[in-house]
Amino acid sequence: MFLGSMLFISSCEKTNDELDTDNREKFLGIWRAVSTGPGGDVNFNMNITASNSDPSEILMENFDALGNGTYVAGNISGNSISIPRNLVHSDTIIGEGRYLSDKTLSFTYEVRDGQTVENRSATARR
Repeated sequence: MFLGSMLFISSCEKTNDELDTDNREKFLGIWRAVSTGPGGDVNFNMNITASNSDPSEILMENFDALGNGTYVAGNISGNSISIPRNLVHSDTIIGEGRYLSDKTLSFTYEVRDGQTVENRSATARR
C-alpha cells in the first residue's frame, strides 16, 4: 500500500522539462518594443515562440528589428532570459532579459558588428 502511495505522489510531481515549459509560456506572443543605445532608438514588433528542441528555449523573431524571419535564441530560467551568443547576419548579439509582468519584458544586450560594440537596452510590452 505504501509503495502504491509513493508512486502516485511521485507521478504528480512536475519534471524539469514541465517546469521549464511552464516558465516559458509567459514569454510567448507578440510584443511591441523599443530599444535605446548610442545608435539611436529602434521601434520593433517581436514575436516570441517556443523552441521545439529545448523546453527552456525561446526564439525571438525580429529582435532589435533585425528582420522578420530572423531569430535570436534565449534560455528561460524563472523570470530571467539568458541570451547566449547569437550570430545574426554579420552581428553578434549577447545579453539578458527579465519578465517584469504579464505586460512587460526588459532587456540589456550588446550588438557587435565586427568593428564596434553597441550596448543597448529594450523594453517590450503587450
